[in-house]
Formats: sequence, C-alpha cells, structure tokens
Amino acid sequence: MSESLSGSTLLHLMASEVDLALVYNPPADPRLKTQPVLEEQMVLVGTREIIGASDAPVLFNDILDLPLILLRQGISARALMDDTNLLKKIEGRAKLQMNSVHAIGASLAAGLGCAIGTKLFMYEHIESGLLHFRPIIEPELSRTLYICELADRPATYALETVRNLMVELVRGAVVDGRWEAGIAK
Repeated sequence: MSESLSGSTLLHLMASEVDLALVYNPPADPRLKTQPVLEEQMVLVGTREIIGASDAPVLFNDILDLPLILLRQGISARALMDDTNLLKKIEGRAKLQMNSVHAIGASLAAGLGCAIGTKLFMYEHIESGLLHFRPIIEPELSRTLYICELADRPATYALETVRNLMVELVRGAVVDGRWEAGIAK
C-alpha cells in the first residue's frame, strides 16, 4: 500500500509500482480501467475573516476575487474538481500553489488565504473552529473518486478481491456517515 496525493498515486500506477489506485478525476487514458466510487461536493475553506462568517453559499465568481491557495498545477490539481475549465479559471487566480496539503492547512490557519476542498480536507481545523467552510454555488463544484488499474494487466483473483474490498470500504464509510459524499453511479 502507498499513500500520496492523487496525481502521484496515478503516476505510481502508470509506472506499475502499485496495482490499484484511488484517484480523483483521472485523465481519460486508454491505458487505464476506471470505476467511479464516490462523488464529493467542494466547499470554500478559510478563516471567517477571509471567507466571511456566514454559513450561506458563496458564488463561484466571488471566489475568484479571494486569495486562493491551491494544490500545484498539473496532475495533482486535477483532484480539485471534475470541470477542467473551472479549474483553469481558479488556477489563473491562485495566490499560492503548493504540493503539500499540510502546508496548505498551515497557510489557511495563518490567514494567508482560502482553499477549495471538501469538509474532510481540513476536518480537524473546521471542527476546532479555527477554519470555517461555505458551500459553493453557481455552479456547485464536485470531484469524483475512481478506483483505477492498468487496462492491459490481466485480472487475478487477488486483484479482484482487493479492488472489491477497497470499493466496499470506501462506500461503507459513506453509508456510515464517516465520509460525507455520495455513492457514484
């Protein structure tokens, strides 16, 4: 097992360093066999001073005027949302781009900006009250988690068993309420 940012995990899969990968919004690639597992709604996360104290939704276009902090451009940024056109708009306006979720969290906590993510993204900081979140609308932003494998690799009983277990565990976390998301169809 290996844990990394979504884009890095995909690179490990493509290099045959792992047999299965959970990846957000993988690119369309004939070398990949993908199966959607869940869909998450994205929210705006930051201090109340930056994103406002209201719980009311924030308009997507209003987010573009805020000091955004994002995952670095490239394959890791694809994990942010399904819509690549909206992603390009956000990337063009980002104040900071980093490849460390921990560094993004520290930057948010320090009041350097805000980020688009899920509630799970900064769960501990949100629960403690250090950070706040607001839903995003017009449009709503989402991302889809896929389980991926190489298309040319023959299926084995072990691979199928592990794939099914991974999907079952992720979907079980959604059903049990431990992961706020919807089951992908």
